[in-house]
Amino acid sequence: MGVIKLKKRIQAITLLVILLSLTMPVTFAANIPQPTNNFYVNDFADILSADTEQSIMSVSVPLAEQTGAQIVVVTIDTLDGQDIETYANTLFREWGIGDAKKNNGLLLLIAYEDQQSRIEVGYGLEGALNDGKTGRIQDDYLIGNFQAGDYDAGVLGTFYKLSEEVYKEYNINADELMNRNVYYVPSETTDSGNLSIGEIFIGIIIVIFVILDLIFNRGRLTRFFIYTAARSSKGGRGGGGGFGGGGGSSGGGGSSRSW
Repeated sequence: MGVIKLKKRIQAITLLVILLSLTMPVTFAANIPQPTNNFYVNDFADILSADTEQSIMSVSVPLAEQTGAQIVVVTIDTLDGQDIETYANTLFREWGIGDAKKNNGLLLLIAYEDQQSRIEVGYGLEGALNDGKTGRIQDDYLIGNFQAGDYDAGVLGTFYKLSEEVYKEYNINADELMNRNVYYVPSETTDSGNLSIGEIFIGIIIVIFVILDLIFNRGRLTRFFIYTAARSSKGGRGGGGGFGGGGGSSGGGGSSRSW
């Protein structure tokens, strides 16, 4: 009987430990700072000049007042072991970047000591700034300048380019902004228009697939893929003004880089 009682006690203690572990709060959450009064530029790592901060404010504030879109720049010393995507997503949501209904926030996060950067995009701007584009922007404007130790140029160039894309999304003339950004390179001058070998190969494969599908399946698979693509392309667009978050949420994607 003593052995049976001991087994029951062990089972009860084990069950209690499991229940406690399920109800205990997670202690590994990122230590997110509170935004400064400026909100749109928060240089916690102290790597930006006053002129750069003022330039960011001069663009972000009127843009938010006009469209509700909020572009926020944050620099921190370290992620404290967190992965940058989780940290950026958490900060984005806690600060409520972007309009609550439009979800048109945009975050540029710099982790100085970890040498990592991330652009986090709200749902409402994912059409204008997909993952590939945000990655290229960091490659073109941020990485080289950061490697050279010019953090002002890297942040400001990246910020201006992001701002330009948001201007275009809301049909705002971006000429003046493009003139301010000395790092801007028109896309038509960077793309030769020639197809790569990989693109040609993929095109040949697609043509062969369509021909075989027409021969053996009367084009059923081709019609299915076209129908699926057409449906997936239909979708609505997902913050507010002032010097605080508008209640927006992230989730539209983004990209991370190291330098």
